[in-house]
Amino acid sequence: MEQEKKEGAVRLYRAGNWVVRVIGSVIFLALGWYSMKYTYYMEPGDWEWPVNIPDSVWRNLLALAAALAVSAALSVAERRMSDRAQTLFKRISLWAAMLWVGGASMWWILAGDRPPVGDQAFVYGGASYFLEGDFKFLNKGAYLGMHPHQLALVALCELFFLFVGTYNYMAIEVFCAVMAVGSVLMGYLLLSEITEHMSAIVGYNLLMFGCLPLIFYTPWCYGDIPSIFFALVVAWALLRYERQGRVGYLALLVGAMTLALLFRKHSLILLAAFGMVAVLYALKRRDVRILLAVLAAAVLFEASYQGIYKMYEVRSGIEHEEGIPFVAWIAMGMQESTGYYFGGWFNNYPKSIYGQLEMDEDKVRDASLQNLKERFAVFWHDPKNAVAFFREKILSQWNEPLYQSVFFNSKYGENAPEPDSTAGGVSGYYYESYLHFCDRWQFVIFVGMFCYYLFGVKRDSSVLRHLLAVTIIGGFLFSAIYEAKARYILPYYVMMFPYAAYGYRLLQEEAVSLIGRWRAGRQAEDEEVYEREKTA
Repeated sequence: MEQEKKEGAVRLYRAGNWVVRVIGSVIFLALGWYSMKYTYYMEPGDWEWPVNIPDSVWRNLLALAAALAVSAALSVAERRMSDRAQTLFKRISLWAAMLWVGGASMWWILAGDRPPVGDQAFVYGGASYFLEGDFKFLNKGAYLGMHPHQLALVALCELFFLFVGTYNYMAIEVFCAVMAVGSVLMGYLLLSEITEHMSAIVGYNLLMFGCLPLIFYTPWCYGDIPSIFFALVVAWALLRYERQGRVGYLALLVGAMTLALLFRKHSLILLAAFGMVAVLYALKRRDVRILLAVLAAAVLFEASYQGIYKMYEVRSGIEHEEGIPFVAWIAMGMQESTGYYFGGWFNNYPKSIYGQLEMDEDKVRDASLQNLKERFAVFWHDPKNAVAFFREKILSQWNEPLYQSVFFNSKYGENAPEPDSTAGGVSGYYYESYLHFCDRWQFVIFVGMFCYYLFGVKRDSSVLRHLLAVTIIGGFLFSAIYEAKARYILPYYVMMFPYAAYGYRLLQEEAVSLIGRWRAGRQAEDEEVYEREKTA
């Protein structure tokens, strides 16, 4: 009986890896194909309307050939270098990547004054108001009354302002730059847990030189970049636990997971992925501690949010509001293009229906569900329309190589860079150059990710190693139903870099193995022919 349970757990474990391999390979085969032939972009200063244009296939293939050549050259160098020299090369390339990201981020931040607008303004402004005793943003119908989930980020911002002063958005931008550099480091440490091959690790450091969206988002006073950093900490801590079995790494994981969720609630996808891989691992290894870590992360996340809600209730005397129901954002994500609004992208539907129904959450929920039923009925009766809608919605987010980084971060205050300067040209004269560069880079990353899913996710491979790979799949599926925005894909894009670098290493190994089998087969045939001739 016990043996049957073990065998069943192993089969389930292998099935889980198989599902991740198949789904991930299909997703990135499609993304790589479309990235090679088409590109979406969004004109800075214009409406949030993605534009689809034909891409240069030969330039993308040339970029892929260059990536393969660099990877092959690193592999050749690895075989000829001592272990000490390899370690030195890894560290020098890491420091170079970190200095580049840090230096370029600070240059971009200091290039001009970018006062926060939109959600950023409400978050950093709300934190400043709260420190001054003004809690009007919590009233029903006010920003945080409609979007109470933002209170976690506001609380973190308020805590930060205790040290740097209110309305100090420049300090937030510098903090994001530090988190960007930290993300480069954590990606390096994560990949170092997966492989010791210098070609993969140095390849990752080189790839990070081209992760321009990460740099361009550092002036964005929001939780995107910090959440990326803590997500990478989660993945690294999980692999350290698998290797060493120390509970301290699980404690670090739970803390980092909670911070990732507080900075960006979309990190629930990471928590769900952790739960999935942890269950498979626990069944195979009979490890209860990792399941307790999942439970602790979920409980601490919920307790943190409820504690923050209660804290603001006590301080303000204003009762916590449910806000706009989540389903309203799903309903908006299913709507067709209208006027200035692209299908599935923000069109103000949640706030509009919330106001029309006199801020009655139950009525808004019912109306949004009805809207969803009507849209699914349209999709059911017109499958071609459904396929076209979801194709355009997904690609407008995932196939936008700048991920709206320039679109959102080229709105300046009084101190703006000169239009003909390097910084001013990012959103002007040089915009197309940056777009095309990132377009080539994105295609290279997508191909590397395809190689990782195809060659790296095997039936008995470590399921914990695939945590972020599962998270990326979850993010892809979630982006198909939720409000569309290329900015939301940035965390998944940064998560791809260590996996993509390793994917190219795996591709080389598969190629060498295939050539070896072919040569062995030819040799066997020659020997067989020789024996026949000798006998004759």
